[in-house]
Amino acid sequence: MRPDIDIFALAATLGPRFEVLGDKVPVLLVDDFYAYPDDVRARALQQSFGPAPYLYPGRLAPAPRGNPTLESACDWVLNAVNRDYLPRVPILSRGEKLTHIPNVHTDFAVVDVHPDDLAAPQRAPHVDPVPLFALVYLNHEERGGTLFFEQVAENPAADSKGYPTPGGQDFRLTARIEPKFNRLAIYPGFVPHSGEIAGDWIRTDERFSNPRLTQRFAFVP
Repeated sequence: MRPDIDIFALAATLGPRFEVLGDKVPVLLVDDFYAYPDDVRARALQQSFGPAPYLYPGRLAPAPRGNPTLESACDWVLNAVNRDYLPRVPILSRGEKLTHIPNVHTDFAVVDVHPDDLAAPQRAPHVDPVPLFALVYLNHEERGGTLFFEQVAENPAADSKGYPTPGGQDFRLTARIEPKFNRLAIYPGFVPHSGEIAGDWIRTDERFSNPRLTQRFAFVP
């Protein structure tokens, strides 16, 4: 593994592209985001993970403090939001159009809760407490992307079978972000969404030994 000072260096050339998925969900995607993504993954998994303080179905770990390349990566992501995303998307904050976001917080997250052990709110799509959110997908193996939904039932109930799926009756799937390894995806946190958690891995010990890992960015107005 490279020295910490180099691990979070960005790729030499970054090409952000703006898309509207399913004609409904505006996203900003950057493929091949980190120059050394395998080192980012290894360093992230060395962090001290603990229970999430809210209803995230897994564990969270703080990002390393004082790392200059990580700080530069956060600055790049924040600038991309203000330069390439907000001018295209009319997001309201306190009744006014949001034109600038000054702060971003980053951490790492793993999903490892067995589908049978989910609390009721974890079995339905959710919205984030911030208007914009972003992920870097850090799995070579298939561990699912991000699903977006629209509510179609007046009083939706949680899916008793586990994580939200495209076939639910109360929420209709509208868009999906493909979890390409080392892809940064910036999306609206106020659109109902969920991690795409499916497959045998989430029901076996592989959910601990090789978990779904993402780096998260929360943009704070």
